[in-house]
Amino acid sequence: MKKFLSLIAILLLFIPSCKENAGTEIDYNPNVLSSKDYIRGEDAIFEVVNSFFKGVYDSLVNQTGYNFIDNCDVTYHPAQNALVFGYGYENRGCQDGKNRRGKFIATFSGEIFSEDVVASVITDSLFVDDYLVEIKMEIANLGLNAENKNEFSLVVDSSNIILPDTTKLLGVRISTDYLMVWEQGSSTPTIHEDDMFLVSGTGSGISTDNYAFSLNIQQPFENWLDCYWLNNGTSQITVPVAEIPTGEIVKEDSCSNQYFFYFNESTFYDQIK
Repeated sequence: MKKFLSLIAILLLFIPSCKENAGTEIDYNPNVLSSKDYIRGEDAIFEVVNSFFKGVYDSLVNQTGYNFIDNCDVTYHPAQNALVFGYGYENRGCQDGKNRRGKFIATFSGEIFSEDVVASVITDSLFVDDYLVEIKMEIANLGLNAENKNEFSLVVDSSNIILPDTTKLLGVRISTDYLMVWEQGSSTPTIHEDDMFLVSGTGSGISTDNYAFSLNIQQPFENWLDCYWLNNGTSQITVPVAEIPTGEIVKEDSCSNQYFFYFNESTFYDQIK
C-alpha cells in the first residue's frame, strides 16, 4: 500500500511538470529582429557599394570626369583623387523606387582603381527615404586571385543605419570583413548589366533592439550590380542572448526582396524594399 501511495505521489508531482514544460515557448524575437535589422543594414551598405563600382568603371567618368548614373551625379575631383557620388540637397527619386539626398565620397590611395589601391568611402548626410545612412568603409582592389578573377575586400569599419521604424531610437550598427570576387562581367567592366560579384566573409553588429550578433557567410551571395538585392546565398547568424543562439539567413531565389530565417526548425521570412 505504501508503495502504491508513493507511486501516486510521484505521478502527481510529474503531471504539473509536464504541463509546465509543454506550455513553455521559445522566444525567437532576438533572432528574428536581429536578422531583419541585418538584412536591411546590409542592403543599405550594398546600395553604396554597387553605386561605387558603377562609377569607378564607367567610361564617361574615366574619360571626362563626370556622368549621371542611376540619377546620381558622379564627379571626379583630381586634387583630392576622389569620386563624389551626389544626390543633391533635395530628395531625388531613384530607379529602385527610393528617394535619396546627400552624398558619399570615395578617396583613393593611388590611381583609380588600380591593383593594391584602397578606396576609403564615407557617407556625408546621405538620406534614403528620409532615413540617415552613415557608413565608413574601405574597398581594396586585391588584383587577380588563383582562378584569375578580380578580388576586392570590403571592410565596413562602422555604420549606423536608421531604419523606417518610428518606435526605434537607435539604428542598426554593422561592421563587415567581406571578400568580393568579380565572378561575371569583368571582361566588359563598363557594361554593368552583366556584372556579378560573389560575396563571402564575416560580419557583426548591434540591432536596433540592442542585441549583439555575429554573421558568417556559408554559401556566397550573388551581388548583381543591376539587381536591388543580394541573390542565392546562406549566412549563419549567432545572437548570444537568444534561447536558440544560432540560425540561418537564406536567400533562395534570384533577384527578389524575400529572405528566409531558420531557427531550431522554425521558419520565418521577411521582405525588404
